[in-house]
Amino acid sequence: MAINKREIFEKAMREASEVLGADPAYFGKKGEEEVERQLNKTGYSLEELKEN
Repeated sequence: MAINKREIFEKAMREASEVLGADPAYFGKKGEEEVERQLNKTGYSLEELKEN
């Protein structure tokens, strides 16, 4: 079963938005860190999702 990387990333972005109260991109480095935390909760890392 192939993972849908886009769906995983979008879910992490939604979760990070809920934590931060706005789009994570607005928060710069802090937003990136929160997205990474949310990805880690799903068992993935940003590097894994960037791989082909």
